[in-house]
Amino acid sequence: MFFSSGPLSGKQRFLFLIGGSAVTLLLQFAGAMLGPAGTFVYPFIPLPAAYATMRTGPGIGGGIIALTAGALMATQPLAAIAYLLQFGIGSLLLPVLLRRGWPWDRALAGALAATVAVIALTLGGYAVSRQMPVAHVVGSYIHSEVDQALAVYKQAKLPADQLKALQSMGEQMADFVVKAYPGLVVVASAGILMLTVLFLGALSAGRYAMAGPPFALWKLPEPLVWFLIAGGFGLFLAAGELQRISLNLLTVLLPVYFMQGWAIVTY
Repeated sequence: MFFSSGPLSGKQRFLFLIGGSAVTLLLQFAGAMLGPAGTFVYPFIPLPAAYATMRTGPGIGGGIIALTAGALMATQPLAAIAYLLQFGIGSLLLPVLLRRGWPWDRALAGALAATVAVIALTLGGYAVSRQMPVAHVVGSYIHSEVDQALAVYKQAKLPADQLKALQSMGEQMADFVVKAYPGLVVVASAGILMLTVLFLGALSAGRYAMAGPPFALWKLPEPLVWFLIAGGFGLFLAAGELQRISLNLLTVLLPVYFMQGWAIVTY
């Protein structure tokens, strides 16, 4: 990692802090207000703190995260917790590792491991406080979201047969999400971190460089394919908990191998 633009002045650092916090809050509120269309906004939420960390160091990046979480906590405490878990950890740890010279893929893996670990601990702690299994907590949340979506369709006065089909599809989707929830959390977190790496690379403009191979030359460790094969066999031949583990393994590995294919095509 190198920096070619020299140290920033105190005024510039202050502008990074205030501007980054304002943009992050704007993105957070825009994503919440746009509903399903907010999916296209959420990947940009970690970028202000991550970019500020790359340019100025972890102090300003951490300040942006703290100010954003504090503002959200004053109005929407649950949104503040969700922001810290989904975006805050990665938007600070990823650029910190990159500044230390970690290759971008290892920095991504390290930030991903920390993010998933904190999410798991938070979810486990909440389940213990409620004296409920984690699966029950996740299932209740997923099914409540599906019920809210179906309520919207009911208000639209759709024909009974279409409404019944949507209800059946929603129940099937909810069951799948509950079973594959750990893998989906990993994939969603990894996707956001990968996009952050791409955005940071696009915004570097010679001010910093990220270690690691160009994406076109990136490749996975060859032994990883055996986990993919084991997941496939486990999904179709196993049952119970082993089948569920296989499903989550494939949920994680299939997007990873999609990225590998993308790198090959890019090359």
